[in-house]
Amino acid sequence: MTFDPFASDQQSASGHNHKKRAFLVGNKEKCVHFLAKLTLYRGQSINCYHLVTQERRKLDGRSTPNFDAVRDEFMARGIEIPHPSDIPESDVERWVEYGRNQAKKLGLQIAD
Repeated sequence: MTFDPFASDQQSASGHNHKKRAFLVGNKEKCVHFLAKLTLYRGQSINCYHLVTQERRKLDGRSTPNFDAVRDEFMARGIEIPHPSDIPESDVERWVEYGRNQAKKLGLQIAD
């Protein structure tokens, strides 16, 4: 993974379907550290939920210069998981819990 929204040198912006998708992402094989929730219609956005620190970062398609490349990287390298429709994007605790549970089901480790 070449882009990590939680890396200190990165700039941050303040069932499956094609409009809303979720991916577990990490920098090492069988190891993930964040869940990327993609909203791919209208004002596209990516919410990233760190599975260790429980931090949230939001990238907005209208204000993130490399948004398309980041989105494509997550879809190419991330592990797609079902996108729950009942968790609001602002509920960081539930998204983190959901990501951790999905990682466990897939036999993935959670670490930076």
